Amino acid sequence: MAAKNFRMKEVFVLVGVIAAGKSYIGRLIENCFDIPFFEYEDIFIETQKDHPDDFLKLAEPLAEKAIFEFLDKRGRICFENTMNRPYALAILRKLQQISDVRIIYVDTPIDLARRRFEQRPKSTHVQWTKEELDKIYADTKRIDLDYDIVVDNSSSSDEEIRRSLQELMSERVWHGDCVEISFRGQKLKFDSWSGANLTPYDMEYQPWRASFRKENLGYLRHYDLRHGDVVIDAGGYEGTFSIYAAKAVGEMGRVIVFEPDTENCRKLEANIRLNGLTNVIVINKALWSEDKTLKFNNKHTAGASFFFNASPHAVEISAVSIDNELERLGISKVDFIKMDIEGSEIRAIEGAKKVLMGNAVNLAVASYHIINGEETSTEVEAVLRKFGYEAVTEFPQHKTTYGFKR
Repeated sequence: MAAKNFRMKEVFVLVGVIAAGKSYIGRLIENCFDIPFFEYEDIFIETQKDHPDDFLKLAEPLAEKAIFEFLDKRGRICFENTMNRPYALAILRKLQQISDVRIIYVDTPIDLARRRFEQRPKSTHVQWTKEELDKIYADTKRIDLDYDIVVDNSSSSDEEIRRSLQELMSERVWHGDCVEISFRGQKLKFDSWSGANLTPYDMEYQPWRASFRKENLGYLRHYDLRHGDVVIDAGGYEGTFSIYAAKAVGEMGRVIVFEPDTENCRKLEANIRLNGLTNVIVINKALWSEDKTLKFNNKHTAGASFFFNASPHAVEISAVSIDNELERLGISKVDFIKMDIEGSEIRAIEGAKKVLMGNAVNLAVASYHIINGEETSTEVEAVLRKFGYEAVTEFPQHKTTYGFKR
């Protein structure tokens, strides 16, 4: 196997209203963390001088080109944008396909931003009319980009802002052959197996992408894992949840991971070894309401499932119920179930009746999958209530149904 020398490009985007102090934060990031802050407003200023009526339309492609050229040359970039125009959101989507993007919202009250706007030198900034400014303020406040961190730039000191940013900067550390992620006090390692040949789909599901900031925080929205807990990770993928769970429950706890896809399972086991974990049981089987053989779309991504249209990746695999597999393992106590199994969640919960009825299990079930034209959340709630659980569907960023007993 060739030596791994891949390092993901890193992008930090500062978002906020005009005069929120984004450039100030950008220069603070550059000085404190050696991440170059790219100021490209001159492109808009010069274009506005020559073409005041349509300068935005003319300058935007030039700004996009400049941003990507800077990133290609330096490998890291921090830049600011109000993100209220389509071109900026398009740039963000492109960057997310080729780099590790973290989005920082610079929070400043509108009245303070307006005072700053009036005081700043006109020669070094794009000029806006009051109507344009009002529209930009309104548009920017409506944008929701699932921010990695929010920085208060109204009253915080530089040191307070630096400490706030430090947590974000320390979250992911790149090594020669893996990425180390800090999450809820645990350091987790993941093999950067894909190297530089990442597709946009791969990027969406790499462990340093959304899983840790969005999905995992969503799964743990109503329950904190404790030492000694027994956890089921249904749909383990490459360990994006189970690696954290195994460290959180400690040596006295246990994590049982179900992952039917053969290649995903191989990477999962590699990440378990990389972290030196001994309290994880990996089961290379799918979950269903009973034990049986089913056709499975074995396509080696986070979206592998039973639901497909004449897929060339379809193979026959073993599916089991949670109750039957736990009985074979001699396990009767379960504290938490995380489930993301691409539409099979209703059948899988039906196959966990014994363990659910016999325990006060906390559940977090990804329930945005579409079956027969409808999201599974409604039926997941109904099945959980049938087993004596309260159920609620929340977390629209990654729709999840939570189950618990009072």
